[in-house]
Amino acid sequence: MGHIVELITELLFGLAKNKPDKMPDNISYNPCFTVSHPVKKTIARIVATLIIIAVFALLLIIVDADTQILYVIFIILFGALLILSLITFSFRCYVTEQHIKKNYWGLFSKHIEWDNVSCIRVVEQTNEKSVIVAIYNKDGKCVIDLNTDMDNVWYVVKMAESKNITVKHEKDLSLKQISHL
Repeated sequence: MGHIVELITELLFGLAKNKPDKMPDNISYNPCFTVSHPVKKTIARIVATLIIIAVFALLLIIVDADTQILYVIFIILFGALLILSLITFSFRCYVTEQHIKKNYWGLFSKHIEWDNVSCIRVVEQTNEKSVIVAIYNKDGKCVIDLNTDMDNVWYVVKMAESKNITVKHEKDLSLKQISHL
């Protein structure tokens, strides 16, 4: 039983490790690609969350009235997690040699031309596996931030290097520090 709980929490939240991701040495230049969350991992999270919601819904019918409110709270919390997983599933960032376009469900989009990118920061956090790749406009504001848990993120850094855009490697910045240069 303990292994099942461990597997579910690993799928839902992932495990942190001490060694952060590094850009592969042999990465080649790619002129057009899409950055997104891994599909299989995201679907596994959605399915696991749906199973947990179904279990709590079934238990809601069985338990007495005094503890039903607790099960309703769990259903609401896992429902929120399901919504966040669906948003994660819909994320796409299309990168070409001219621009970067990020959107969710094809609706909420953000577009920036490479000419307007002033800098890219590769931010490592202590005791975390993934690395943040933040893209800044000419005003020094972070317009798009990506995570190395996503597919094809390192191609963004490679493209910035090929376009002679400054790539800064930094460590342990707060979210406020990441939001501006």
